[in-house]
Amino acid sequence: MSRLSARLSVLKAPAIREPWGPYVAPGAGRDERIDLLRGFAVVAMVVDHIAGPSLLYAITGGNRFYTSAAEGFIFISGLVMGLAYRRLIERDGLGGSLRRAIDRSVTLYLVTITLTLFFMPFSEMLNVHWAQGIDFSDPIAFIVGVLTLHRTYYLVDIPLLYTILILVSPLALIMLAQGRTTVVLGTSWLLWLAYQYFPNETQFPWPIAGNYLFNLSSWQVFFFTGLVLGWHYSELTLRLARFPRRAALVACGLGTVALIVAYRLTNRLGEWIPDPEAVRDVQLFLLEYIFGKADVRPGRILASIIVFGFLYLLVTEAWRPIRRWLGWFLLPLGQDALYAYAAHVVLAIPTALLVGAIATPDRYARAANTVVQIGTLLLIWALIKRRILFVSSAHGIARFAWPAMAVLTAATIISVDPSRTMPGLAVGEFEPDPYASRVARAFGTPIPGRVPAGERAVTLPTPRPSLREAQIPALSVEERVSRYIGPIRGSIQNIQFYSPALARQMPYFVYLPPGYATGDRRYPVVYMLHGNSGSYEEWPAYGFVNVADRLIAAREILPMIVVFPQGDFSYFVNLADSGPRYGEYLVVDLVRHINATYKVLPGPEHRAVGGLSMGATGALVNAFTYPRIFGVVGAHSPALPLEGERDFLGTGREYAQRDPIALARSGRRLERLAIWIDVGDEDPWLDRVEQLDETLEEAGVPHEFNVFPGEHDGSYWGEHIQDYLHFYDAALNPGRRL
Repeated sequence: MSRLSARLSVLKAPAIREPWGPYVAPGAGRDERIDLLRGFAVVAMVVDHIAGPSLLYAITGGNRFYTSAAEGFIFISGLVMGLAYRRLIERDGLGGSLRRAIDRSVTLYLVTITLTLFFMPFSEMLNVHWAQGIDFSDPIAFIVGVLTLHRTYYLVDIPLLYTILILVSPLALIMLAQGRTTVVLGTSWLLWLAYQYFPNETQFPWPIAGNYLFNLSSWQVFFFTGLVLGWHYSELTLRLARFPRRAALVACGLGTVALIVAYRLTNRLGEWIPDPEAVRDVQLFLLEYIFGKADVRPGRILASIIVFGFLYLLVTEAWRPIRRWLGWFLLPLGQDALYAYAAHVVLAIPTALLVGAIATPDRYARAANTVVQIGTLLLIWALIKRRILFVSSAHGIARFAWPAMAVLTAATIISVDPSRTMPGLAVGEFEPDPYASRVARAFGTPIPGRVPAGERAVTLPTPRPSLREAQIPALSVEERVSRYIGPIRGSIQNIQFYSPALARQMPYFVYLPPGYATGDRRYPVVYMLHGNSGSYEEWPAYGFVNVADRLIAAREILPMIVVFPQGDFSYFVNLADSGPRYGEYLVVDLVRHINATYKVLPGPEHRAVGGLSMGATGALVNAFTYPRIFGVVGAHSPALPLEGERDFLGTGREYAQRDPIALARSGRRLERLAIWIDVGDEDPWLDRVEQLDETLEEAGVPHEFNVFPGEHDGSYWGEHIQDYLHFYDAALNPGRRL
């Protein structure tokens, strides 16, 4: 204790001069440059999370660049904490300052669990586009998982990361107060380095279901580096007083421009390099080993240093005009960044419903999203200025009122079964479950249906066994399928899952490419629908799995996951007269289940649906109806019945909603779809398929149409599987990108 007291006495006297001049707010002692930059990080996160692609992506990067606002937010949070607690320890001593740090961590914890308990059930009940199909069948486990920080969700994962970092920060502050800066910095960077090579062995502090992006062992390096820099901020400022600041600004500016150019060129390599394999290898290397976000690869750290350095130096050099033009808006957001982030989480649901309810033409979508984002930012700014519902202003028992209300709200929503989504809302995209390969599904994530009596249970290769489930059950591959499939490098499995839309278990086959079980890579997914007289084994029987496996092994196409669902005699659509909802089963239940079970890439651009005969018609109807779910569609010999030929397809308006030709006639929102249609020259549906082709042409919808020699039978489809796979590969990986 004597050494610590001596160290604190050194800290208190003499005080280090802070040559910040005009950057310090009068009477506040805060460096406003940092507040302004954190405010910009908040703006970028709001823009990247609210609505969709907009004109503002030009300044935020759209969460697709080599660094993002999340890194800046975490780094600046550590920097501010280092600055603030250095002063507090100098003034109040270590004990009082640590009590304040613990109180801060309690506030963050309460904010985090409150947001999660409100945001997750409401998102699932309202079926917004980030809904994951969370299983709330055990509500107590769900709530306990949230309260113990074992369960998180989209958008609330950053507050959870921040909460855990603040919880462990007092230990770092003690070390810094003892002069052990090297220990703090060295431990942080060694943990980051160890995670790069041994990610499974260095997960810290525990697996968190729903957290697929912010691996704490890697992301902590931003926070603790910022903490150390903030602690020594005054000394660093004095030492760098004679540093050629403008030269550094130019260097960082050129580095930022170089990163932007490199990013754009990498995405367009396929236009200049004829060898697609070389293009793919370069892009994958950059994506997985240089600029990986979840793992915080070295390139991402370098990019963050360059970009953040440029912004900091730019604000320093042009402080007065920037302060005058933007300070009124960015400073409040930066000074109350936690509140601003929490407010944007709360506003994410109503804005998503608003955007989904307004059918905006594609050509106006970016402008409309820009308006929504600006409106959201202004609303958050106004809430901050009026200090409405500030958690930090509550003390004692009152501070626990919101979390208690959140627990009751979550329990109420779960009790009415949020898996039954609200009627009238557009079906959205679903993010994949983040820890499919590492985290047992003990906190509400869907689990494939149990194995029927007499079947042999096979553990899926991706999820790790949990304490509540000894294994994740799957059906063994049946003999009638295995005889169609020769030796393959990937794997095929027969799974059952429960479909709420059909209120019964539904089977499917899933093909997983070579290397699936051993890596963390995510894959595009193709849903292949069977014909009217077939079943979900039809495509495997024609050789689809064998051909796909062979082409992937030969590096002719990129790896993909292929799902073969059962559709009975439904055309994979919701049947007329309130019949079974096979369309909802496919588009909502199955897509949600696949995203929550396998390592798939999110978004319609990575999701294809195809089929033969009846399945081809179902693929077209669902892709034309839900282009935000499926970005690619392949129709192989579509069977297109006339009105009245199939009673369950309805008549009049009901039939038009299930007829690809009627849907194509509108041409609405179909321009972004990658469409393939083929048919045999002796196919009985040839005339109707040609009519579909002509309708798409008249509507100005781009598509690929092929008439091949052949009839409407298995030999025709088997002969063209390779053609189909090349189409799906090219459409799902434009420019050979992943």
